[in-house]
Parts: sequence; C-alpha cells; structure tokens
Amino acid sequence: MTIQDPIRWFQSRQSRCRRRDGVTLIEILIVIAILGLLVAILIPAVQWSREAARRTQCLSNLRQIGVALHSFHAQKGTLPPSVIWHPAGEPLGQNIAPIGAIDRIWQGISPQEEPDRIFANWTILILPYMESQVEQDQFNLTLSVGDSANERARSQELTVFKCPDDPYNGSDNHFQRATPLKQFDSGYARGNYALNGGTSQRCLMGMLKGRPIDSKCTDGIRVEGPDLVTNDSTAWGNGIAGVNKSFRLSQFQRGLSKTIAVEEIRAGVNSADRRGVWALGLVGSSATYDHGIYGSNGPNTGEDLVQGCFFIVAQAGAGQLEALAMPCVLNTNIDLSERATSRSLHSGGVNLLKLDGSAAYVSDGVDSTIWHYMHSRTDAVHFDQFF
Repeated sequence: MTIQDPIRWFQSRQSRCRRRDGVTLIEILIVIAILGLLVAILIPAVQWSREAARRTQCLSNLRQIGVALHSFHAQKGTLPPSVIWHPAGEPLGQNIAPIGAIDRIWQGISPQEEPDRIFANWTILILPYMESQVEQDQFNLTLSVGDSANERARSQELTVFKCPDDPYNGSDNHFQRATPLKQFDSGYARGNYALNGGTSQRCLMGMLKGRPIDSKCTDGIRVEGPDLVTNDSTAWGNGIAGVNKSFRLSQFQRGLSKTIAVEEIRAGVNSADRRGVWALGLVGSSATYDHGIYGSNGPNTGEDLVQGCFFIVAQAGAGQLEALAMPCVLNTNIDLSERATSRSLHSGGVNLLKLDGSAAYVSDGVDSTIWHYMHSRTDAVHFDQFF
C-alpha cells in the first residue's frame, strides 16, 4: 500500500459527504409532488367544510323561523298570512287574476293614482318572535310596505333571513320596485327564505260571477267574493298560508312533519329582479308557488313566472339567467307573479323547514310526487319516504 491510497480514500469519502450535504433535483421534485398532492387533497376538504358550515347556518336560520312561527301561532291562534292586502278586489286583473298577484308600484300606478295595496307579509309579522321587535318597530304596519315612511325598514339587512351561500343577497343588490319608471331609492333588502304557497294548477276555485266552476280545477287558487275585480278579499292555495288567509296547525291533515312550511329561494340577480325580497309578500319574493306534478318537478328546476321578467332578462340576458340557473318566463297576458320554485346554491339540493319546526336538506332528485304532497295542505296522502 502506497501513501497515495489513504489520501485517495480520504478524498473520496470527503466528496461523498459533500454530496450528502446538498439536495438533488430529484429530491426537490419529489417534495413538490408530495406538497401538490396534499394541496389537491386539502382544498376540496376545506371547500366541503366551508360549504357544510354555510348549509348548517341556513338550517339554523330555518329553525329560528320555525320557532317564531310556532310562537306566533301560540299567541295568535293561527299561523301568519302570507301577506296582508287591502282594499278588496283587483281591478287590474281583468277578472282573471285574484288579489295578491299584481304590483302597482312596479306598474307605475302607485302612489300617483292609488295607494299600494301590499302591506305586511309573514316575515314582518314574525319579527317580534325572532328577537327582532326593534326591526319590526321600524315598520308602520298601518301603511303599505311601499310607503315612503317604510323605506328604511324594508331596506334592513337581516342576517337571519340570509343564506351565506348566496352572493346576490347583499346590500349592493337591493330590489328597485320602481325600475320601469327609473325611480330609485334605498330599495328592498334580499333574503333567502319563502313561505310555501302550495302546488297549484294555476286555476281558480270558488263562486265567481258569470263563470262556472271548472270541474277539472281541484287543486287551484280559492277566492272569496263573486267578483275578482271589486269584492274578492282572500286568495289562497293548498300551502300553509294565503293572501289575507291564515290556518291553524290543526288544519293540516297529513301531519306537521310531512308538510313544508318555509324553504330556500335565491335572491334576484339584478335590481329589477324581485325574487328573494324578504319584506315583499309576493310569489317569488317571500313565497313559493306551483310545485310538484303541476309545475316545477322539484327544487332548482323549471322557470319562475314573476312580474317584471322582461326587465330582468333585459339587464341580465336570457343566456346568463340560464347559466345562473335562475330562468324566468315572460307573461303573455297579464304581467303578474304566480310561479316560483325553491332554489339554492348548495350542492345538489335545498334546505327546508317542516311545519313541526324541524329543518332538513332535500336533494334536487326528490321524487316529484313526494315533492308535490309535501307542499299540499289538503292532500291527506300518506307516504313513507322522508327527507
């Protein structure tokens, strides 16, 4: 062994040690791949967790509304009406549309020619039972909701009526009720919960002057008064409330746990869109209507038929409304609000409140017949499927 051998061995070992002190390109790539995999796993988990939290908040809001409805019933002996409307009759309805479907402010008739006929709705009436007496006190309940004295009250942002999933329910997107006249004020604040108005065949039931009862209309809108133009004072379907119409819990034939009381809706996508307005007692604003086998087959399906759809489409575009899953239909006869289904931005379904006060999540794929019966007060059909 020469003296060079130990030197070469030492140099070789020192070289190997130096190589271990660094990080190779392959090692860096492996670390990056592992981090990418972890991010790919964690991001959906975080998103799911946030969505679950938002859905939980929506369910909590619905339970609070359920407590308020039962407290209202305990004190008043009935549930609240969907909306208070007066005076009687609907001269603008051509003896076809009953009270509760036409917005006079939108048409430019109020307040110039006659007062607004839409007064407090169910959300305003239950505010004291949701620890929101101060918010209700801001309303002058002897005046219509559209009166200038109620401008501040109707523009209140109330978190309990909002689902955090909906980006359109904020203070920057208030409904402007005088859009056709290009008159703007503080507007109407948005919400995401609506009272169940019923299934509806969109036909009229009752003793109407000069019009025979349609024998095929077995599940339509009932009216009181022989003349819709002058003396009809009440209109209601088979849901849990109507226009100037309230019900007792004992009147629900199938039971409270299988009847929908309140369900999610989405806020309108622009200032002309009246959908999801918590203080306005119209179909699409704070009430749903036309569900199941006669109308929309389930949640997040079908087209809403609400007054002013022409302006909604003009601002947003029909294609954009379809892309947002918020389509609406133009009325071909009288511009009125008569159909709105339950909608949400939760993945694959909506939250709802049952009349017994419990809240649940229901899939968009729910059977249309079950969906129909869950919205009907009058159908005593019993079913085993339960959301």
